[in-house]
Amino acid sequence: MGNKRVVQAGAVMLAATLAIAGCSKSPAADSGAGKGSASPAASAAASASTGTTPSGADLSKKLEIEWLGAGARGKIEDGNPVQKKLEEKFNVKLINKKVDINNADQTNLMIASGGLPEMSFTYVDPYKMVSDQLTRTIPIEMIKKYAPQYAALLTSQPTGWKVNKAKNEESLIALTGFEEASGNVGWLHAYRLDWLEKVGIAPKGQLTPMGNTGELSRIFFSKQAFTLAEEEKIMDAFVNGDPDGNGQKDTHAITLNTNALNYALTTYAGSFGFGWNYNIEENGKVVEYNISAKYKSLLQQLNAWYKKGYIDPEFTTLNLAKTWEKYAAGKFGITPVIADAVAMIPYTNGRPPGVLSLKDPKSKFLITPPPIGANGAQFIPSTTQVDNFNYSMVVRKGVSDEKLVRMLQMFEYINFDKDMHVLATFGVAGTDFDWEGTPYDSAVVAKPNVALEPKGSTYYNFVVRSGVTSRFLDLASKRKLNDMFTATPEGKSLLIRPYKADRFNETKYKDLLAASGAKLNTIRDEFFYKAVTGEVDVAKDWDGYVKNWLSSGGSEVLAELEKAPTVADLLRK
Repeated sequence: MGNKRVVQAGAVMLAATLAIAGCSKSPAADSGAGKGSASPAASAAASASTGTTPSGADLSKKLEIEWLGAGARGKIEDGNPVQKKLEEKFNVKLINKKVDINNADQTNLMIASGGLPEMSFTYVDPYKMVSDQLTRTIPIEMIKKYAPQYAALLTSQPTGWKVNKAKNEESLIALTGFEEASGNVGWLHAYRLDWLEKVGIAPKGQLTPMGNTGELSRIFFSKQAFTLAEEEKIMDAFVNGDPDGNGQKDTHAITLNTNALNYALTTYAGSFGFGWNYNIEENGKVVEYNISAKYKSLLQQLNAWYKKGYIDPEFTTLNLAKTWEKYAAGKFGITPVIADAVAMIPYTNGRPPGVLSLKDPKSKFLITPPPIGANGAQFIPSTTQVDNFNYSMVVRKGVSDEKLVRMLQMFEYINFDKDMHVLATFGVAGTDFDWEGTPYDSAVVAKPNVALEPKGSTYYNFVVRSGVTSRFLDLASKRKLNDMFTATPEGKSLLIRPYKADRFNETKYKDLLAASGAKLNTIRDEFFYKAVTGEVDVAKDWDGYVKNWLSSGGSEVLAELEKAPTVADLLRK
């Protein structure tokens, strides 16, 4: 398993965000193209004699279109197979841009020099682009007519037509990407199962191995979580019970780090009733998590664990990478883990549990939902704060409606026709990749050392991962986890989102946060490390810390955030 290389959204976009792809369906997934029947290609062939597509667009006139997609890395070859297929089907001449879309210097220079392509993926704020008169708007009625499956996807989501909505007109300023799997459970809790067996603590619930062979056969999932009280007994045993059997007291229950605390505390925060880095409601008002009563309780608990030796005392000198090295060395036994890591998706092999399971064939792991805190608190922060929309594709100012129609049709074809989606994203089966199982109903496993972009694969596509196309990103182990918990209603019931969000930039919240955020974060972080290690007394020093945070710009930030809608209202249809 360790040497498989699966192509996924993270490999296409950036290596870590992983687009954690899921299997649940949306209305778009139930379309004909998703099922392989009545696809856009077949329908277009049926109407070829009229020179129109099913949506009524005239293809008789050849158009020249500049295109820059999400996978552009500056290595595209002109006349590639994907380009030829699009050109023949839509009677266009595509002009490719040899630009690395992930290189900010290259893309900024391209835009500054007036070289923005007519159709372009972008990381730049699309509202700024339209304000700077670099791009045009896209009428909603045109989207509904010429990209009906994409329109159905937007309609299926409460915020779908609100994201990138143009002001004072029925248009969008950009076509927005969508990652369905982002709505699935992202974080779980991992224990060294071999250590639990050594200290005589039995897991709860039914254990299901993630696979039948190799490392996956030593990773077990249970829906039954421990309570925090039970967790403390495990911590004590992991520290004082010599779980590694070396006769020394040199193991720890957990460790923190200096640069990515969500990797250490996201599941514990859920046990205290809040999402790490999320604002919450307290006494009828919005507060940032780090000045909430729930956060205060977590700090006091962490300090108690630190005093008992459950937390690695070296954590104040460890960044995230160093904590993973300690995990690989078998020095601590409990950690939050992302779902992809539980499924052993290859890009996660450098983190728990893979970083240890690949090294130590005797190691075993128990995966559960987060521990259950006081009053039954048990939450997992949603990967996305409001919805699953992200990334933008913009149309350059001056592009005609005639060209826009053709662009929308190609956009629809690339994202929703399963054959074209596979070709434009992963390449050719048997040459560039193999199916893990049944074609179009299993994961794509890339062949090693295959350069996709020169052949057009990855260059023209966008980030629309919904329904059936999400399944191409999930190895069998990931599907198994999805089906057991992470994509189920039971699992999703634990997802927690922020209380409020300025999703559509209706307030000055982001501006105020940009002005004072660095100072506020410094105040927050300094208090955190001092609180955990006991350098400050949380009970005595809490009010002073909160007052300092509020007087350093926090009050203004919260007052502006108070004007924003609740996430619950944003997600209400």
